[in-house]
Amino acid sequence: MALTLYLTLTVWFGNTPLHCAEGSACDIVQQSRWGTFLGMPTAFWGFMTYAALTFIGFKIRNPEQHWKSAWIVALIGVGYSIYLTLVSHFVINALCPYCLVSLAIMVATFGVIMTQRPERMKNFKFKSWSVQTAIVALIIIGGMHLHYSGVFHPAAGPEDPYLKGLATHLAQGDAIFYGTFW
Repeated sequence: MALTLYLTLTVWFGNTPLHCAEGSACDIVQQSRWGTFLGMPTAFWGFMTYAALTFIGFKIRNPEQHWKSAWIVALIGVGYSIYLTLVSHFVINALCPYCLVSLAIMVATFGVIMTQRPERMKNFKFKSWSVQTAIVALIIIGGMHLHYSGVFHPAAGPEDPYLKGLATHLAQGDAIFYGTFW
């Protein structure tokens, strides 16, 4: 929670995370279209995932419901982290150390949850449960991918290469906009 809270607050206050200098792999990932989801920093959604797991850990007392809830939240968290890591590596061509640490934490959390299934769930059909929850997680992550692809809102989709090149050229030339529009 501390890691994702730190990253969220640095974005909200307009600061740069430690060891995330301008132009670094970390900065490239953080500034990409995958750096936000529904107008909030991606780290915020990670924080909410960890907060949900904390809530489950302290408030849900029924062991079976506790385990099932934690399983679903952690599975979606791992899936989303893997998705973002794959995008970072293969699409953005940059890996953010903070994102990799968060992925490692989510994988470890999911691993612990997997191994701590309550004993009285012996007749539990784990295989069908895991397939059903994996399908739900894939649907959620697929919806997020559609968001990032611009299906639901074109502004969230891929950048126009011409406009990106123009913006880079103008920024390098210290261009200043004088004018007004309404």
